[in-house]
Amino acid sequence: MKTVTCVAIAVAVLAATALAQTPTAAMPEKHSEITGEPSYEGRIEGDTIEECWTIPSLPFFGTGNTCAYANDYDEGCPYFGSTSPEVVYCYSPPHNMCVSIDLCDSYYDTKVYVYEDEWTPGDYYACNDDNFHCVDPPVDYTSWLEEVIMLAGHTYYIVVDGYNGDCGDYVLAIEEIECSGPCDVICVGVPEGEPTCYDGYDDQYNGGCSSLTWSYIPAGPGPFVVCGEGGVFDFGGSTYRDTDWYLIYPCGGVPISITVEAEFGVLFGFVEGVPDCPNPGFISYAFANECTPTTLTEYLPCASVAIYVSTDTWDPVYTCGLEYSLTVEGYTEHCDPTPVENMSWGRVKSLYK
Repeated sequence: MKTVTCVAIAVAVLAATALAQTPTAAMPEKHSEITGEPSYEGRIEGDTIEECWTIPSLPFFGTGNTCAYANDYDEGCPYFGSTSPEVVYCYSPPHNMCVSIDLCDSYYDTKVYVYEDEWTPGDYYACNDDNFHCVDPPVDYTSWLEEVIMLAGHTYYIVVDGYNGDCGDYVLAIEEIECSGPCDVICVGVPEGEPTCYDGYDDQYNGGCSSLTWSYIPAGPGPFVVCGEGGVFDFGGSTYRDTDWYLIYPCGGVPISITVEAEFGVLFGFVEGVPDCPNPGFISYAFANECTPTTLTEYLPCASVAIYVSTDTWDPVYTCGLEYSLTVEGYTEHCDPTPVENMSWGRVKSLYK
């Protein structure tokens, strides 16, 4: 089990991005990393799927600059509307394999997506815009598809794209890896109680600062475990993620730990500025890969605090109904600054059904 201990930090900017349910409502503030101007005169190798650069074998390492290419394609994962030029690679695997497609070391705000056998606009095979698991990237918001299954007898088109209109120097590394296999979280605890999300779902259950609805964690001597679900869905033409918010009222001075294991890449942490939500922001937070139990420990103030759990991106690959386990330890005493009725977990849950 990996343990992370953080000091309380001010993250007003992060609160407006990572806590948001939908990127269309609160786009991260991305800074342009354009290193050249797009050129659309003529066609050059790698400009389109029909003229793709052929990858002969893996591992493959390639570099270049996208600014000389044209803008032919775009996919949203979750950001649409890019006018960036792209370069296209293609690969036909000799056998079934799992690969990593890595743009972490590139020098502009990249995006990468994959088509299988043909261009299928709006129906990509894999896609990533921002991967925050990149280690020390040269610039922010680079991309990495950590595990992509490729099957023999198929051709895969790998499109190196950019956010908004950005273009520049890219570093592409593709290698065969050992896939982690299916992730299955077995949780033994109290069910979260929220219905499984779906396209068209209006999230009004423990949506926290997005809906001013909450679940509550009771104080007690032992660990408290919640069995919840996460996922990404469409609502009103925008991409949303199911965000779960659990209120606690710590007394201060005692470390409280939360451990999350999920069937998806997860963002979780402690949020201040609740429950009225005038300016919510993370006190501390952590990211974790799927099926990787990760712990965050914090000395919390004597105030209302929310424990926040969501997918780490708005990628539709995170289908609704993916499960997670949330374990809360050290929350032994309840010090609500505004007295409330003492309720059981079951009684509280019933208020939000």
